[in-house]
Amino acid sequence: MLDGLDRVDWDRLTHAYGPAGDVPDRLRALTSRDEKVRSEACEGLHATICHQGSRYRASAPAVPFLFEVLESPGASARASLIRLLEGLAVGYAEWHVRRGFDPVEAHADADELDDPDAARAAEPDDEEDDEAPRIALWKRDAYEAVRNRLEVFQRLTRDPERAVRLAAVKILAWFPDEAAGSARLVREILDGPLDPEETANALLALGYLAHAGGDASDAPRLLAALDGPPAVRLAAAIALAVILGRSAPPECLGVLLDAAQDPQGTTAEAAAVRWHWLGPLAHAGAAIQLIGPAPEGPTLAALCRAAERVTESMAGAEVFSALLGTVIPDPESIARDPATGFRRLAPAGLTADQRRALEAIGRAPVWDVQPFFDGHLMDVGLEYGFSWDPGRFRALLEEARRADPRA
Repeated sequence: MLDGLDRVDWDRLTHAYGPAGDVPDRLRALTSRDEKVRSEACEGLHATICHQGSRYRASAPAVPFLFEVLESPGASARASLIRLLEGLAVGYAEWHVRRGFDPVEAHADADELDDPDAARAAEPDDEEDDEAPRIALWKRDAYEAVRNRLEVFQRLTRDPERAVRLAAVKILAWFPDEAAGSARLVREILDGPLDPEETANALLALGYLAHAGGDASDAPRLLAALDGPPAVRLAAAIALAVILGRSAPPECLGVLLDAAQDPQGTTAEAAAVRWHWLGPLAHAGAAIQLIGPAPEGPTLAALCRAAERVTESMAGAEVFSALLGTVIPDPESIARDPATGFRRLAPAGLTADQRRALEAIGRAPVWDVQPFFDGHLMDVGLEYGFSWDPGRFRALLEEARRADPRA
């Protein structure tokens, strides 16, 4: 097994920490009888050939050997191997939970290379290998290496091991060129006996696959699932938002708003909906942004309540963005500070809805629990033109109140 490892010049290939000569030993360790050895090998491969979602010269060449281990009789930790292959294909899957994975867009920079084969054959060069076209080439090579064996995952969706089934169904979502066949398979799975977690997982996969195929025919199935258990209900609502976007029905938005307003309950009851790395609350917020609801009375009130209940900035940032997106649908329209180049909201120019949204965000406990240095609050502030420093944010609110005679 893995005899072909020695025919690859791993020392000429590179990963996150330089020459990839340690990759063969890690791949062989995946077949060890010692669980700790296998686990450390898998973690080591994540850290080297898929470091923080990046791909390298050594990433694609490792893929065939990972499949060999995955398909070997008696293979262990196969769900972990599938997740590693998912990372090699698309980086962090959470990067794609809004609309799914677009390989053409993701790998577009590779088209700038006149001769990809020459780039692959060239001696590693730290400077050139860090340029966008080559980075995109390593990503595309790894993606194609995984996509070429997609039938393995399709077969594993029927595996006796539950964790393997869950991982296999999920990875199908990121291959839009195969969406039609994978969607048919997921529909068949949904017609069988499943527990709520498997149902939620399959509904999410179906949402992304149907969106990739431009097929809205699953909407009735997803609408019916809105009456299911919490995890199923939320997964169905997210899938509808992915497929239908602004055309999603009110029932779908209602489920998402309920989830956003109950952060503790959503996190506890819908833990199975873990496609977004920050959990179901963040995924609900991202789905609301896909729908882009108008700031009408009940909707705006619900989003303000959701913002007021944000206690931690990681998932809460998506809730803030969902609220701000309704009252500032085009953040590009926010003027930029000529001194810094950053967007800066003008307190005197805020509409009543915008001020209401910012006031709700200002009441969130997160400002006292996790202050301005958190990166996710920073991202929201940069997008919508306000400071993520609590003192400066409150000063903005105070100036907005003074500028509004109704305040």
